[in-house]
Amino acid sequence: MTIMFNRFRRIFAAPIFEDEEMTRAARILNAFGWSAMGVIFIITMLRVATGEWLSDSSMFILPLVIFILALTLFIIHRGYVRIAGIFLVASTWLAMTYQASQSDGLRDVAAISYLTIILLAGLLLGWREGLLTGIASLAAMWYFAFQEQQGLRQFEADPPLSFARDLTAVFIASGILIYLLIHSLNRSLSISNLELKERLRVERKLQLQAQYLTALHETALGLLNRLEINPLFESILARLSELLDTPHVGIDLLLSDESALKQELGRGVFESMNGALTYKGVGLTGKVWERGMTILTQDYSRWQGRNPDFVDVNFGPVLGVPLKSGVKVVGTLVIAHTDREKKFTPEQVILLERFAALASLAIDNARLYEDAQKEIMERELIERDLRSSEERFRKVFHASPVAICITTLEEGVLLDANQSYWNLTGYDPKTSIGKTAAELEMWGTPQERLNFVEELKQKRSILNPDNQFLQYRTGDPRHAIALYEIIELKGQFCILSMFYDITEQKQTQDALRSAEARTRAILASIPDMIFEVSKDGVFLDFMASAGITPLMPPDGFIGKNIMELFPPAIAEQTMFSLERAIATGQLHAFEYGLPPGEEVQFFEARIVAVTPESAIIMVRDISQRKWVETEREKLINELEEKNSELERFTYTVSHDLKSPLITIKGFLGFLEQDAASGNLSRLRSDIKRIADATDKMQSLLNELLEISRVGRLMSPHQTIPFIDIVQEALEMVHGRLQENSIQVRVQDEMPTVYGDRRRLVEVLQNLIDNAAKFTASQSQPVIEIGQQGFEDEKPIFYVRDNGMGIEPVHHDRIFGLFNKLDADSEGTGVGLALVKRIIEIHRGRIWVRSEAGKGSTFYFTLPTGPET
Repeated sequence: MTIMFNRFRRIFAAPIFEDEEMTRAARILNAFGWSAMGVIFIITMLRVATGEWLSDSSMFILPLVIFILALTLFIIHRGYVRIAGIFLVASTWLAMTYQASQSDGLRDVAAISYLTIILLAGLLLGWREGLLTGIASLAAMWYFAFQEQQGLRQFEADPPLSFARDLTAVFIASGILIYLLIHSLNRSLSISNLELKERLRVERKLQLQAQYLTALHETALGLLNRLEINPLFESILARLSELLDTPHVGIDLLLSDESALKQELGRGVFESMNGALTYKGVGLTGKVWERGMTILTQDYSRWQGRNPDFVDVNFGPVLGVPLKSGVKVVGTLVIAHTDREKKFTPEQVILLERFAALASLAIDNARLYEDAQKEIMERELIERDLRSSEERFRKVFHASPVAICITTLEEGVLLDANQSYWNLTGYDPKTSIGKTAAELEMWGTPQERLNFVEELKQKRSILNPDNQFLQYRTGDPRHAIALYEIIELKGQFCILSMFYDITEQKQTQDALRSAEARTRAILASIPDMIFEVSKDGVFLDFMASAGITPLMPPDGFIGKNIMELFPPAIAEQTMFSLERAIATGQLHAFEYGLPPGEEVQFFEARIVAVTPESAIIMVRDISQRKWVETEREKLINELEEKNSELERFTYTVSHDLKSPLITIKGFLGFLEQDAASGNLSRLRSDIKRIADATDKMQSLLNELLEISRVGRLMSPHQTIPFIDIVQEALEMVHGRLQENSIQVRVQDEMPTVYGDRRRLVEVLQNLIDNAAKFTASQSQPVIEIGQQGFEDEKPIFYVRDNGMGIEPVHHDRIFGLFNKLDADSEGTGVGLALVKRIIEIHRGRIWVRSEAGKGSTFYFTLPTGPET
């Protein structure tokens, strides 16, 4: 039964469409169709039952109307609602018009049904179709009226009951339409009311969402414009408080070692927790970190995962959101209400999640800001360099005196060239651009260019130091240095050719080579280092000297200050001279030695102003000149000493040689007297005296000859153990030492010396012999030989005796030529002078320390190696 009932209900039910307006029209058509069919069917049955078919048209029209209504219902079930409406209105209007025309015209009930058809047209099809139907109905009624007025139509009055019956059917049909209209209007109003309420609710929701989005947009702009991290935290929390209407907000970030979250900043009740650490899984923020998702509790005091440290905090709803960089949690945002009546809505949760995404982006942005700024600066520098490079290339290309042209690699089509190229080659730019190398006759044969291109492809660059060709217009021979390189322009390989005209240079090549050689020789011979220095003492440029090794590489000077590189005294002198040179425009020069205090190397600095802001400092090594000056002074002093010594020598020689001569001369007179008197014994005595004077003169001359040989006749110097020299000298004076029973004490370990072995043995022999001579009178004569200390890195040796000693007043005199403190002692007085001469020739020094009656000690120094 239920199935049958449902099938029966589906037959009478109106179809439902996606379009609401089609569904409404289908419902009206369905209700009107079934209602009208039922009314007409009843009227038809009544007429059939009573036998009151008034006309043939009625017998035709009523079934026709029923058929039209049935067909209309069929059409709307097929989905053609508007077509069904048009069909129903047009068919029923035509049927009623036909009925009226065949019956009583204006006075027929069919004419009254026009009102129902007009209502139906307006309700189903719209006001335009309703208006059109009304106009057509008025036209038909006026037509019927005109016919009746002209007597063209006769009517018969229906019985009252029949007329009332037909009129009742029309009223019923019109009532059904009016009911459907009112019901449709009420339904539309009800739907509109529901839609209005829903729209208002949606609008309120959209307005709230718009407010959130506006605030979120403003927040995004504010956060992304914050590039310092602490002001960014302040801005994040301020925006968060404003968006969710609570002062209790906080932000935690992950530590660098990812061991815990640290609250970077908090507001409200979270302000007291700044710096607090939260570990993974502990409390709400720890669980947000652990899960990587939003956590909301509307009552924190009852939440099982609350942090034990915050139990006393009077929180109501608490909301935590992760801050992520990609998929990694880098921090959390936490927000709370202390008012338990307030709750967080789903929209606020979504808003906070979006806000957290923006905050994460802003934090990443702030952290990457410095890197971005650095990269931007680097890019700007690169772009500026590229623009500068392009500008330089453009200027070089068009303004360079070097002839430059660009041709395609394969065909040799001339693409571009500068003015120098046209001047050099004689080609016309108007007629040459775009032509190939063959057309311009650049090469002798096509094969030559093919070989050149193949070589260029292999080497990528070719330099021809002497490219010879004939100028196009005049045929004059030209010489140029040619450089060819492959470049890529707009995806096409081309040849960049550069030609430097050396035609005139070729004519003077020999002269230039000679001049270059002279210039190179001059530059190589300049002994100066040249610096360019600012007035503040900063080195701007540096040209090294082949003769001077600088303190550091040239790069070490550039950009440094004089005060940083030189000792204070030299730096101050340099700055003073620099200031004076720039102020006066005159040359200032000064000398200095390095290192300070030792002055091993000497320099001369000359300073001359170049501009009001800089000067040139030329530094020359004058160590050799200083050495020459020093040596000159030494030589002058030595010469003066030699002259003095020569004067003393001349005086001494003249005096000491004069004495034997006087003796000889005097005794020669005695010889004459002795010969005349025949006194042979006296003659022999005088002859002996003359011979002794002659022997003495011979000894003096031999000693003088020996002194003159010192420094002139020297054996090759060698390194000798000093103990060997001592032993050899002792062997030579062994007889005197043994004769006088003199004890000699020699130090065991003594350094080696460097010199003439024979002369050094002579020094020790004279000193030991001299000591033995003046200790012979002692009861226990002793001579000591050894080494004690150093002087100027030279060992100090000594020969000490316990003899008669020397008064200090004679310490310098004893080293003079022929100076003898005891005229009766043996010897000529040349020995110590000879020793002093040999020691000085070996770059040493000799001196004596002695007092009368306390013995003497002769000290002397000797080198241990050759002079550097």
